[in-house]
Amino acid sequence: MLHESQLNTSIANIAEIAEDTEKKIDIDKLLNSHELTFQKLEKPVETISFTSSRWFVRFSVKNPGASAEILLETARPITNRVDLFEVENGEIVNSWKNGDAREFDEKAFEHRKSIFPIDFEAGEEKSFYLVLESDGEAINLPLIFWEANHFYMNDYKVQLFHGIYFGMLALVIFIFFIFYLLLKEVSFLFYVLYVFFQLLLQFSLEGFSFQFLFPTQMFWTNNVVVLSAAGTVFFVILYAMYFLKLKERLPKWHFFYRIILVLILLIAVMSLTNTTILHDLSYPIINGVSFIGIVSIVYLIFNLKAAGYKVNNAFALGFTVLIIGAVVFILGNTGILGNAQVSELSLKLSSGLEVLALSVSMAGKYRELQEEKELAQEKALEQLEQLVQVRTAEVSSQKEKIEEQNKDIVDSIHYAQRIQGAMLPDEHSLKQVLADHFIFFRPRDIVSGDFYYVDKVKDGQGQIHDVFAAVDCTGHGVPGAFMSFIGYNLLKDFFKQNPVGNLEKSLETINQGLLELLNARKDKNRSQNLRDGMDMALCSLDRSAKRLYFSGAKNPLYLVTNNDRTREFPQAKEPVLSADGTKMLIEIKADRHPIGLYGEFSNYSFEIHEINVQPGDIVYIFSDGYADQFGGYDDALKVKKMGTKRFKNLLLEFAHLGLDEQQKKLTDAFDDWRGPHEQLDDVVVMAVKV
Repeated sequence: MLHESQLNTSIANIAEIAEDTEKKIDIDKLLNSHELTFQKLEKPVETISFTSSRWFVRFSVKNPGASAEILLETARPITNRVDLFEVENGEIVNSWKNGDAREFDEKAFEHRKSIFPIDFEAGEEKSFYLVLESDGEAINLPLIFWEANHFYMNDYKVQLFHGIYFGMLALVIFIFFIFYLLLKEVSFLFYVLYVFFQLLLQFSLEGFSFQFLFPTQMFWTNNVVVLSAAGTVFFVILYAMYFLKLKERLPKWHFFYRIILVLILLIAVMSLTNTTILHDLSYPIINGVSFIGIVSIVYLIFNLKAAGYKVNNAFALGFTVLIIGAVVFILGNTGILGNAQVSELSLKLSSGLEVLALSVSMAGKYRELQEEKELAQEKALEQLEQLVQVRTAEVSSQKEKIEEQNKDIVDSIHYAQRIQGAMLPDEHSLKQVLADHFIFFRPRDIVSGDFYYVDKVKDGQGQIHDVFAAVDCTGHGVPGAFMSFIGYNLLKDFFKQNPVGNLEKSLETINQGLLELLNARKDKNRSQNLRDGMDMALCSLDRSAKRLYFSGAKNPLYLVTNNDRTREFPQAKEPVLSADGTKMLIEIKADRHPIGLYGEFSNYSFEIHEINVQPGDIVYIFSDGYADQFGGYDDALKVKKMGTKRFKNLLLEFAHLGLDEQQKKLTDAFDDWRGPHEQLDDVVVMAVKV
């Protein structure tokens, strides 16, 4: 039973606890079995060190009659799951949900902490089970039965403390960011970023980030603590490296801290993965790396002082205070320190005092920089005043001209990108024409020489055909984009004036129109090796008749269909079979010449292929950018092309997936293959499912 003296203070030692490491037992199963062994808690505020298990806490209380309105506070605000169940005779009669793994407005009590409103009469006894889960972070376990009035009064005081604390940090960020803008001294920037991430860390540990920044965004709610902790340690180490001038004074230590910084970045990446083990490990690792980094900085400060180097006393004091608070906090997280609430408060107090001390040191740094700047300015004015003024004016003028020219060029290209984007069909138009499809479109530069085209066109009998094309214009960037505008309009004009039954004449007509626009016949000075034009794969799909018409200028068509139709495609190359043997990929070759000028000009004709298709068949058309991308390594560790063979195998490997998933897989495969190498060409891949 609760005594009057036990209200408004933590009494976790009245409870028992059990661990489910595999998270296989839920509350219903627990109530009807004895698979877990409960142990009595020993401390009023218990700490469960870094954990990803499911924990069950059970306890019974009797209202002493002080108040019928009782609020139960438990767990840290950042605990993922904090669910409370009232049990009577082995049955759940009431339940409340809390924790930051669900949206904020779904909490049982809309407060940053895990609060449960328990309404029971004076003298009434109730039994409860508490279910706790964390994603690798430590779980602090107070059990505080608050009288409502006491809770609100205490919360008011805590909020006042937080307001002062966060306001102080925000003021420091503002002031020293102004200093950075004025001085352009990088140590000021690192200091500002350190204080910012310290503020974000404390803001998140107290549940304010969940309440005010990410109340519905679970990804950021579950990652903000470890990311802000990583940012805090990353920038405090960078700040110390520059402030102590380790690169000049202690190069080996400078290299050591660079390794620490890389580890911190890796930890941040680990926390963002979907791999539970890596995410859960990021919490203890970041605590360990933080401890090593900060302790070693304090060690270096006193060693530098002993070696005769000048180190600001306020800087040394700040880091000494920080290490004391950090050690207490980390010991609290690991359960070594008895009172977890004291460990959390220690980090706030030490970080606040440390920020004040470091702010004093930065003010001294500001004075030092100002004095150095004034001396340097006086010396420069005495020796090189006239020359510096002339050269500065020349450089400034040239810089402004170059920046202005560059801005004009980039602005023009971005405007061309918007025009090109408006030219291409939007997603709504694509779905109206092609229904089940995907388009992987990635320009090499801002604008693209590759483009795609879709349209609905009637044939001579009034039957609707779905027309689609993948086009690769000569060049990329701005020249390719100009050619794409021409090609798109030629296609649009042709199908506006001709029924789809004239598909066999489409490429010839487009070829002729392009040559006329380029004045190819009149320009006798053109080299025979010059190419001005485009490669194209053009398709017309009659869905009602299950018939596909294809005409290609250098770009082929791939058809993935069932592995029982080889005889239907005598004109195709040897098919490629899928791993399970149920599907095959048929390549329908295109004509070998492109559209436009190619060597010594002549009028080309283009063959049309008529193909029977079946429901479930997938048609792929594309430019050569995907298969020609360099990446990976051969046996001699030389970079090599993706190649058509590997491209075909990828299409077959993903053919059983939905087209949206296929697009994602092809995109990931392209990026993995390319790796650190630059993209060589524009890329377009179209897939249409019958």
